[in-house]
Amino acid sequence: MAEEKDFENSIETLLAKIGLSLLEFSVSRHRGSVAVKAVVYAPSGTGTEECAKAYRLILPQVQLVYGTQNPTIEVSSPGIDRIIKHPREWKAFLGKRVKILLAHSDDWISGTLKAWEEGRVTIEGIEGLEAIELASIQKARLDASGKGE
Repeated sequence: MAEEKDFENSIETLLAKIGLSLLEFSVSRHRGSVAVKAVVYAPSGTGTEECAKAYRLILPQVQLVYGTQNPTIEVSSPGIDRIIKHPREWKAFLGKRVKILLAHSDDWISGTLKAWEEGRVTIEGIEGLEAIELASIQKARLDASGKGE
């Protein structure tokens, strides 16, 4: 497990050198084959070119670390309405519109993600800046609608 986390960290560092954030990463092994899934993000836009660059960087690393010539590697973008699952995604999505559903609430809060620090995010919505503890968030996603402001 620690080795896989180290591998993930090395991939994250490698991708950061070309301006990509690693949002999600998994490696699975079954009967001698290796399958890798990665979700990457570029603030300027994440299209096939960015995914292809990530693939070309990840492939030789997987071949070297897992000793396989033909791993299955799937690289994708986060999508426009991505559910935010990992704390590192908050940092990657700074400046983007988000929707947040707080625990014990039925109403979504919408705004632009202005700041992220350990355990807390700040969004700017209709009512100004609002600091929200991550522990109080039931669900969060990117907001591609642009409505509400």
